[in-house]
Amino acid sequence: MGIFTRDYVGELKWESIKNTGDGRPQYSSRAKVFGGWLVSIMGNASIGGNGATFIPNPEHKWILKPCQK
Repeated sequence: MGIFTRDYVGELKWESIKNTGDGRPQYSSRAKVFGGWLVSIMGNASIGGNGATFIPNPEHKWILKPCQK
């Protein structure tokens, strides 16, 4: 069975990504998917500016550093 069959059941578990610097998106998150990461960003909640992309990383070696406050 492949991921595009009716029998495939999956769940995206989104993790927040901290943004730094000028011009950063307001919200960013990632989800582990087959072969890499699905990354979603929202530039500004009031005017839009959303985007999503796939980052190939089959071994899921992208480690997020803990957020410092």
